[in-house]
Amino acid sequence: MSDFPPTERDLLFGTDLQVKELAPGFDVVAGAGGDLAKTSGPDNIIQALKLRLLVRRGELAPLGWPNFGSRLHELIGEPNNTRTRTLLMAHARAAVAQDPRVAEIMRAEARVLPGDRDVVRLDLELRLIAENTPLNLVLDVRLGTL
Repeated sequence: MSDFPPTERDLLFGTDLQVKELAPGFDVVAGAGGDLAKTSGPDNIIQALKLRLLVRRGELAPLGWPNFGSRLHELIGEPNNTRTRTLLMAHARAAVAQDPRVAEIMRAEARVLPGDRDVVRLDLELRLIAENTPLNLVLDVRLGTL
């Protein structure tokens, strides 16, 4: 974390603990001096949106967040076909639209990665509140078993 005061943009997009992906989940990142690392501004919203997509909807209900998350997990084990990819895009759109910092979902695509029929790449182009430049959010979804 810098010694500079947070910008209006940083305040708008928030601050959270920084996490890194470790199969099969996530862990916090150690920062300088033994503290936990933080993420803020644009990096925070990217992390927040990815976590929203990866958390199962309803999983955080015991913590007071019953509607947080997505339904992407419901498609694990489904064939990688047009129907499944369409459902992936619909579930991703519904989850991302719940974040109040997302003003508009401008584009959503789902495509098969060359050489890996088990993975669908979701590519979302978003317009965030108070931002002129679109945010491109990319997430690979593995349809095979966990």
